[in-house]
Amino acid sequence: MVKFCPKCGGLMVPVRVEGKQYLQCTKCGYKEKVGKKKEGYTITEKVDKKTKVKTTSVISKPASLTMSEEERQQMMEEYYEVALDLIQEEIEGGEGED
Repeated sequence: MVKFCPKCGGLMVPVRVEGKQYLQCTKCGYKEKVGKKKEGYTITEKVDKKTKVKTTSVISKPASLTMSEEERQQMMEEYYEVALDLIQEEIEGGEGED
């Protein structure tokens, strides 16, 4: 059985707040408490043991991301050269369009 919001007509879906079940509108957020008769709504969540992911709190930077000051300076110089070339091309190309 599907229930729709009495305010806006949006779909009402089951949610659990502080251990109590409610039906909440997906559009406007209107909530109403689910009575003793649950009308076929259930909230379940199954997790397959194969899809569980182990995580760690240790975060390390890859060695390839660290640059020396000299490498950083050279990269910035190349960036500025390319940027100046593009600006010059745009200026030269813009004069002939009028």
